[in-house]
Amino acid sequence: MSMQTLQQTDEHTVAVDDEHGIPIFTYEAHVSGENLRDIAREWADVALERGAERYVVNAEAIAAHDDEDKRWLAETWVPNLIENGIRAGAGVYADSAIAKMDNERIEEQLNAIDPGFEYRIFASEDDALSWLADQ
Repeated sequence: MSMQTLQQTDEHTVAVDDEHGIPIFTYEAHVSGENLRDIAREWADVALERGAERYVVNAEAIAAHDDEDKRWLAETWVPNLIENGIRAGAGVYADSAIAKMDNERIEEQLNAIDPGFEYRIFASEDDALSWLADQ
């Protein structure tokens, strides 16, 4: 898999899978609150500028999202993406039972937003990209 890095900071990385043009957003450190929202808004801008219909968020650096952050992602961020043409997303979670359970709840919440949008979680970025390539 070939990727192009567009932006990298201590907190996050923005890359694009060259083969499918899928943006890959990676948390490099645990972030929450307004910091998480600022990063997520930047990511939305990248996806929309590229006309992306699919995206990956690699949250391996975050064991669990705060309830307020989960609510904001489900009620504000993802609906905005859907309004702007995103139809599928994939999340990559940390290798822990807590992270898996947290991400399963996020998956359930996000899939309830819009029948034209599908979100799935994966244990690896390769699996996430493989699934998205078929969407």
